[in-house]
Amino acid sequence: MSGDARILIGTSPGQSRALYLVDGQVVEAWHDFHHDPDLTGRVYRARTDRVFPAQNRATATLEDGTAISVRTTRHDRLKAGETATVTLVAAPREAKPWQAVTGARLAGKNIVLLPGGEGIASSQRMIRPPAAPVMKALQSMIEDAPGYGVILRRHAGASEDLAGEAAALVAAWRAGLRDVEGADCLFDNGGLAARIAVQEPHLPQDLVGPDGAGDFDALWDRMIDESTRSDIPLAGGGVMWVEPTRALTAIDLDSGSGDLAALFTAAPQAIARQLRLRQTGGLVAVDVPRASPAAGRGFDEALEHALARDPRSPERIGHSRGGMTEIRIAHGRPGPAMWAADRVAVDALAALRAISLRPQLASPRLECRPDIADWLRGPGAAALASLDRKVELVVSSDAGPATLIEAPR
Repeated sequence: MSGDARILIGTSPGQSRALYLVDGQVVEAWHDFHHDPDLTGRVYRARTDRVFPAQNRATATLEDGTAISVRTTRHDRLKAGETATVTLVAAPREAKPWQAVTGARLAGKNIVLLPGGEGIASSQRMIRPPAAPVMKALQSMIEDAPGYGVILRRHAGASEDLAGEAAALVAAWRAGLRDVEGADCLFDNGGLAARIAVQEPHLPQDLVGPDGAGDFDALWDRMIDESTRSDIPLAGGGVMWVEPTRALTAIDLDSGSGDLAALFTAAPQAIARQLRLRQTGGLVAVDVPRASPAAGRGFDEALEHALARDPRSPERIGHSRGGMTEIRIAHGRPGPAMWAADRVAVDALAALRAISLRPQLASPRLECRPDIADWLRGPGAAALASLDRKVELVVSSDAGPATLIEAPR
């Protein structure tokens, strides 16, 4: 991606947050609650509970009781009561548990690393093969690192350094191995910075200090507002409506005060950006206004090009009989709408963040509602304890969001 691209990472009691910026615009965001960590990408030993061969899935349980649903293939030999190695690939959603696949894998932008595997395989949906010199270098790298196989992802043909990407994944895998006898977690993909580096290995990461915290918070709040609203204004006067449902995400395009040409120019980039920003997964149906065949083909090509920038490898699967443009994206980590919905945790962590940025407060007092106080004494206790000062909670049913009431010394 062209432009001034970088990652900003902000850490504070109980949470880590990151923003991917290109020319000042947020492209993607990450959030890791310490009380509810993002486990996607971790590899576990799981106890198989039930196997459903006709559905190509099984249910299993981690050591701590976490329920998971495992996607299986005809080559898997899972049996109830036995343990199996699985990789968590998607967070819980709509009352569904964590989703997993069998075996160990580490997904990068263009390559999926298969520890314990061998050779080079390609996704059936790969658009075009990599150049011969790129493949030769990758083959040499795999031969020099026995015990690993790779799968080339949908857009791998655009990469000029698959060998370098594979080497970085091997290094990340070795760094995250947990060789502890009896432990169920076999691979921990690390903190937020390490996980982002797997997806975007060439981007600089800047840690946000106290002086930049205000600007970072403002960027974050604007990102949350944009990624949770249904109407998105487009350049040229058009409007894009994004409506998530349980079954799919519907997108409606309206030329608004502009014309169709302006809408078709602005919409492909806007669709791809919103899907990535929101971490939308599953089926996406886009209602595109009727246009000439040439204009329709141009829109499809522009959309395909814009989607290629998303490391999740979205696939434009064509048009429905009703004329809807359909996109399929694998479910993965939770998006901003899910984080923003947990208002108790959001308000409590914002208050702790404010306290951490004000060292002059010797004995901070926090006025808060009973539900926020209960959260700080329960799931958020570790975040509260991580502050370098004791915080007095002043609980009131009439309180608004958690508010500092202690004057500076």
